[in-house]
Amino acid sequence: MAITEIMERLKLATGVPVEAGPLPAGRSITSRFRLPTRKVVFTGLDIGTTKICAIIGEIDPSGNVTILGLASQPSQGLRRGIVINLEETVESIRVAIRKAENMAQVSVRDVFVGIAGGHIECQTVSATVEVANPERGITRMDVRRAIEAAVEGKVPMEREVLHQIPQQFTIDDGAILDPVGFSSRRLSVEVMLVTAAVTSAQNIIRAVSQARFRVSGIYLEPLASSLAILTEEQKELGVVMIDIGGGTSDIAIYVNGSVRYTGVVPHGGDAITEDISKVLKINRFDAENLKKRHGHCIPSAIDPRETIQVPGVLGEKPTVIKRELVAQVIEARMGEMLEMVKRRIEKLPFYEQVYGGIVFTGGTSLQQGICELGQRIFDRPCCHGVPTGLSGTASLASSSPIYSTGVGLVLYGLEHEREQAFLDGNAFGKIVTRLKSFIDWYG
Repeated sequence: MAITEIMERLKLATGVPVEAGPLPAGRSITSRFRLPTRKVVFTGLDIGTTKICAIIGEIDPSGNVTILGLASQPSQGLRRGIVINLEETVESIRVAIRKAENMAQVSVRDVFVGIAGGHIECQTVSATVEVANPERGITRMDVRRAIEAAVEGKVPMEREVLHQIPQQFTIDDGAILDPVGFSSRRLSVEVMLVTAAVTSAQNIIRAVSQARFRVSGIYLEPLASSLAILTEEQKELGVVMIDIGGGTSDIAIYVNGSVRYTGVVPHGGDAITEDISKVLKINRFDAENLKKRHGHCIPSAIDPRETIQVPGVLGEKPTVIKRELVAQVIEARMGEMLEMVKRRIEKLPFYEQVYGGIVFTGGTSLQQGICELGQRIFDRPCCHGVPTGLSGTASLASSSPIYSTGVGLVLYGLEHEREQAFLDGNAFGKIVTRLKSFIDWYG
């Protein structure tokens, strides 16, 4: 897809003008954004079930991304992306950002926050409108009216719109990428509508606000991860990204360069840890360490003679077991999680157009053998996705699937360098403004 077409899609989806520019070497992702005229610093805050990650990044006029600081803090007070203990969540956020500030030697006030969890819903809506002046051609206002007509009446009171992403436009002559300027009497549009539970979004913004930081924007986490790890070529070819975290596994599917589906499976690495803990009768801390140090998704890849030492409980002596047993537990649970993802997406009408395969990211994707297991389940090529093209003292650490979402949130911040542009054309501006008002009034 031509870079001008990509930027036109972004303009339609966000309402923010995007200027063309040269493609920075080694950093194709910046081609989707209007590059800044000066160095700007953004902070991404990934609020996960097991950890909260804060990443501070600087983007220069050439599109180069420098990671100034990053930190992670064990996540307290959240369960599968939903705040269950406000006070603990606030403290975890505060500590994570302060650690990142100390590394970056900058002071943070505004953050871009990721949102995920089982309360996120995705649906495709459509509408057809009459073009205001067919002889003059379709205008941006016609496009906006079509999108608004598609969304109108589709969002219950208890839900808030996060994204309105155009999937396809149709004019009298057929489907088209960007209808602006074409002559047509009617304009039809299909829109991917992503919504969140109002209370869940409110609680996340409240937690960040009580930690004494301002929410500049909320962004769906699987889309943030996609910004950091997927290339335009992968999106054009068709790809499924699976971000496996501690409590959930987030899904994003791209076909023909556009995101076509997002979803979540309410299981992640914590379920594997829990299984190891129960089978071996050890505490969760030791089970997590065993998973990270000796885990594997393919038992047949383990030498059946290889043994590992399992810590004792309540002062008991350590025991020796076959490493293959741990792999069998991991294979069973990881296989079940990936099968759940497959059942969720294989009936989608565009799934057969996913020629680029599966890309795994997130902390649990570090598990050995996951690509082999994924290829067996999905019958498609599988690979790992990590943030690339980063510089700075913290770039090596941030080039890990653990930080895909955080890096993506930093990149997302580039879309909102100017607050007015953010508020004028983007649904996130409306949700943040409304929820901030709610918090200021009742907080």
